[in-house]
Amino acid sequence: MKILLQDRAAIPVPSHRTYTENGYLKVPGRVALAGNVQQYLASELGLTDRPGNTVVNVYRPPESVFDPASLATYDNADVTVEHPTEMVDAGTFKRVAVGHATSPGRQEGIAVVVDLLIKDADAIKAIEDGKCELSAGYMAEYVEESGSSPDGTPYEFIQRGIAVNHIALVESARAGRLARLFDHKTPLEAVMSHKVTLDSGAKVEVADEASAILIQSTIDGLRKRVADAEEEKTNAELAKDEAEAKADALDEENEELKEKASEDSISKRLADVLAVTDAARKLAGAEFTCDSVSPLEIKRAALAARLPKRAWADKSEAYVSAAWDSEMEKKEAEDEEEEDEKSKTTDSHRQLGADLSKVKTGDAQTTLDAAYQARMERTANAWKGN
Repeated sequence: MKILLQDRAAIPVPSHRTYTENGYLKVPGRVALAGNVQQYLASELGLTDRPGNTVVNVYRPPESVFDPASLATYDNADVTVEHPTEMVDAGTFKRVAVGHATSPGRQEGIAVVVDLLIKDADAIKAIEDGKCELSAGYMAEYVEESGSSPDGTPYEFIQRGIAVNHIALVESARAGRLARLFDHKTPLEAVMSHKVTLDSGAKVEVADEASAILIQSTIDGLRKRVADAEEEKTNAELAKDEAEAKADALDEENEELKEKASEDSISKRLADVLAVTDAARKLAGAEFTCDSVSPLEIKRAALAARLPKRAWADKSEAYVSAAWDSEMEKKEAEDEEEEDEKSKTTDSHRQLGADLSKVKTGDAQTTLDAAYQARMERTANAWKGN
């Protein structure tokens, strides 16, 4: 008896993605990876000892990711498009949910796999257009403990007590592009076509899915370490430039201090203080004193003594200098007027003496009358000359 048989690879088997009669999409996906380091912002972790945009490395050990209590929280978790701004609950799911998980999480290699049912037409269309990466939204405890992951990536915290709230369809998963919905291929074809993207961009086929995940995760980790090293190098160069700039500024400051401390500079400053002090005594009186060695403060004190009704402490240097020049000019004018008065008095006395010398001696009354008459004549002559 002859029977026609077909090779096993040609037997149709269900695709990873199937559609129900009412158009819903049923598809499994990797929602999380274990044994890797993920990056969070300090603000996401509530850290206040550093800027909020600082990147913090957090290790996800297998015992936390595959903890049965944690895997159970995936069951019936809502599916969203991108992460909502708040947790999904009875008050928000109608606005943000596009489907839900139909199974608890299960371990497959280093990944957590969950069966999903996507009900929203727009979300299904987005998946078909390539929005296939997955990111779990969850609550967790972050234990501060430094170390290095198996691939050598350093971390500061360890994640414990993971409780899933929702599963988001995203453009770029925090866990890497391996955290994604399964594709259209049949299980047999999928096993035979797992590819790993090398650093050069070339894709290499790996028959074993677990090996593909591990290799790709390792390559991604190495890429991240290189990127971190480049960032550290850039930061170090920036710090070096900043330190050199500060050193240059200090050198300039030291030169200025040296110049101020030189003998010539001290002599000039002393001369300035003495000159201002002498001028201040002329302006405010010979009894004026001031303990300051600042020319500006000496001027303030002298002006306060000369014009006490004004408040000088809060006046600017420009204002004080202008007032100083003005009052010095007034003082010089006053001194000149006083000298003129003294000179006139002296000349008058000298003239009186000359007039008296011209008068012959006699009785006192005659002498005074003659002196008075001579003075009157001189004054009259002076007016006629004018």
